[in-house]
Amino acid sequence: MPSFGPDRRGWMLLAIMCVAFYLRIATIRFGLPAMNDPDELIFEMGALRMLRSHTLNPGWFGHPATTTMYLLAVIDAAVFAFALVTGRAESARQFGTMVYADPSWIILPGRVAMILFALATIWLTWSLANRFFGPRAGIAAAALLAINPVHVTWSQIIRSDMMACTFMLLCLRSCAAIAEGGKWRDYRFAALWLGLAIATKWPFALASLAIGSATIFAVRTGALPPRAALLRLAGSAAGAIIILFVVSPYLLLDHATAMKNIQGEGQSYHLGANGGSVLYNLFWYLDGPLHAGFGLLGLCLVAFGAIQLHRHRQAMAVLMPVAIAFVILFCVQRLVWERWALPLMPIGAIVAAWGLIRLGGMWPRQIRANWVRWAPTAVLLAALVPLGARSLADGRARMNDTRQLASAWALKNIPPGSRVLIEHNAFDLIGQPWHVLFPMGNAGCVDVVALIHGRANYAVIEMARGGRSNLDYGTLPPARRADCRLDFAILSQADRYRQESGLFPNEDAAYRALIAERSAGMTFTPVPGRVGGPVVTIVDLRERRSSLVTPPIDAAK
Repeated sequence: MPSFGPDRRGWMLLAIMCVAFYLRIATIRFGLPAMNDPDELIFEMGALRMLRSHTLNPGWFGHPATTTMYLLAVIDAAVFAFALVTGRAESARQFGTMVYADPSWIILPGRVAMILFALATIWLTWSLANRFFGPRAGIAAAALLAINPVHVTWSQIIRSDMMACTFMLLCLRSCAAIAEGGKWRDYRFAALWLGLAIATKWPFALASLAIGSATIFAVRTGALPPRAALLRLAGSAAGAIIILFVVSPYLLLDHATAMKNIQGEGQSYHLGANGGSVLYNLFWYLDGPLHAGFGLLGLCLVAFGAIQLHRHRQAMAVLMPVAIAFVILFCVQRLVWERWALPLMPIGAIVAAWGLIRLGGMWPRQIRANWVRWAPTAVLLAALVPLGARSLADGRARMNDTRQLASAWALKNIPPGSRVLIEHNAFDLIGQPWHVLFPMGNAGCVDVVALIHGRANYAVIEMARGGRSNLDYGTLPPARRADCRLDFAILSQADRYRQESGLFPNEDAAYRALIAERSAGMTFTPVPGRVGGPVVTIVDLRERRSSLVTPPIDAAK
């Protein structure tokens, strides 16, 4: 790759950051006021619970995501203050009504915060690649991550993943300094970032491996005496644990809830995320999120860079233990999730950038003509163009989701007074003149208006969930299904159960029985690059509705 002066490199990095920001902010309103990702509601419920109850206990520790919910609580409080100052709301109750009518009030600022953390991961990726392999590698790594379609997608969603990736990269940055000299200051910062990473998402405890391997590297190169290394390593481990419990004290103070939430995360099966053998999971991640994130050419660069990493022992000591540990962790799980691969995206971008540098330097001096100098740049552009096109296409699909298409049809065709079941967080339908119901496990079909206006807290919802990973029509107890007395059902899970009927035969049978009663309706199907979301089926049940007269269950009871 050709060399560029410091000023030009600075402008190139700024341009990359601007492109990254645009790709993420342009479609940030996807789904709203509905929430297409159900986990966004979980994180916001934890934040709102703290504000409503005047407590620092988020009440949920599954990730544990304490840092995420604390951040959201601060953001929500700031939005509330803004609403008061501008006269949009005169009380907390009125603000709550505004939020329930349009969750965009708090969801949009939360998503913007996630984008800012995503931009931080891009800058940190540039910083690490620049530190290890030079300025050209830094620019290449930042560009690869900036338009990585998987990274773009999860940058826009309120979850703990992007924050955890940021803290992990900060820890790796401190580990790079440890490998160079092993000062106490570097160990203290490594402990800080590691503790924050763990308080954000449990698996990021694997970043501790980088502290250990960087220490070993420093000892082997003579930069740090063995005795001092052991002392500082122990101090760093203790510091990380202290930071974890200082940031998330209710892991101890409310340990019963914490243990219950952690056990609840250890599921054997989950609709749409069931894995297989170690090899099956490995190929799933290679062919799924890693291929989607880097493309075929990008994956080849990652592989080539990994092979060449032995030429840079310091980078190998800091990056590879963490990357390998994450891969092993993913492959031995029963479940597979695209978002689990997120920590591999910045590390993969750094390694791919090293592959580009090595590609330009592997030729004999006598044939290093001008075209050879530009070959890595051409390869980088060839890798970036399809990734950028896919990121734009994915953004279009998110803005044109099947669930919003179904809502538009429902608004035009479902008459007032109808009893309508919805399976997703369709806040865009709450204000309609219908009786809107939601399938909530043991509680049956609950009144959505009562549910969202605070008459049911998170503990009530968890009790109704009864350990179910999904709340939908298929997971309702059979006795509760007849109680719903539906006129219409907007089903976003039926097709997913059909595809996995071998694992979920009872749920699939429930949907088949319901859909068999349809007299009319519509089906909305995703189209790659144009229409996103699941297959959504609207079932008209008016003519063959059950004769039972049992009213819907009030979630507050």
